[in-house]
Amino acid sequence: MTIKYNQQTRIKGALRQVAKYSPEVKQALKLATHPTIKGPKGGARFICAKCGEVFEKKDVQVDHINPIIPVNKRTSDLDWNTIIARMFCSAEKLQVLCKPCHLIKSNEERKERKKYREDIK
Repeated sequence: MTIKYNQQTRIKGALRQVAKYSPEVKQALKLATHPTIKGPKGGARFICAKCGEVFEKKDVQVDHINPIIPVNKRTSDLDWNTIIARMFCSAEKLQVLCKPCHLIKSNEERKERKKYREDIK
């Protein structure tokens, strides 16, 4: 069995790893920090932008409000400068979601993307 090496997927994954530590992501987390509720050790708690519940950092994800790759496009439709600009966007274009809300949003985007790809065949 041969495993196909997809260079674009690897590069996009590496960029995502770097983006996780960007100042914009830190700012988005800061903006979503609950002003009064703290964890048992005094750590910050974060408000989900979708459901409004309060969560620990391990239970939230910073999400791009608009997907990096729009649902009506393929990675190959965009140049790398556009992908990088969309990935490293301002904090206002990011939101903090709890993991269940992020999963729902991601699944909805996947369904839309799949439908789009079926429609263009």
